[in-house]
Amino acid sequence: MKLRTAVAVTILSLVIPSMSPAGGVSEPFSNIPAEQREALAKRLVAYVEVYRDRKWNKLYDLISDIGKGGVDRKTFVAAMKAEHGKDFAQMPDLLEFKPDRTEKNDDGFEIYGCGKAQREGMTFNGIVVMHAVLEHDDWSFTGWTFTEFPNEPCKALADPRWQPGNRMKWKGAMEEVAHFKS
Repeated sequence: MKLRTAVAVTILSLVIPSMSPAGGVSEPFSNIPAEQREALAKRLVAYVEVYRDRKWNKLYDLISDIGKGGVDRKTFVAAMKAEHGKDFAQMPDLLEFKPDRTEKNDDGFEIYGCGKAQREGMTFNGIVVMHAVLEHDDWSFTGWTFTEFPNEPCKALADPRWQPGNRMKWKGAMEEVAHFKS
């Protein structure tokens, strides 16, 4: 796992500075303070990897305090397992994410990019938004979602003027945790 993460971080660190995203932004994290970009890129790679691999115990360490909704690790893992079943799932599993642009919001940043997810054997592609916050001296994520339903095609990011139709409000627990607690 650590070797895979190291390789992924190395690849991401080589690709992100040189890629020219669809939106024409020279760097997907250009709105993030320069000294924090590498740490965010590493945490983002880890977040996608543990989400994809359904390592809910490790995902807990990457979730913001708000996203955890006040639950402990054991409850968080139970909530994720309940919502992300193989045969029946309430929520999709994030498989891939390629950041395109970042926008500042109230308590953190929205990271928009092209994502791939799976739910009950069906694959979905489209524009994804993730919410990242800097807390406890590290980057954490409050959650992710597709920007629209049906999913907005990633090619829309080619327009540098693209804006999401709806701005997410990340004021509560991740949906999985909120469903589990109710």
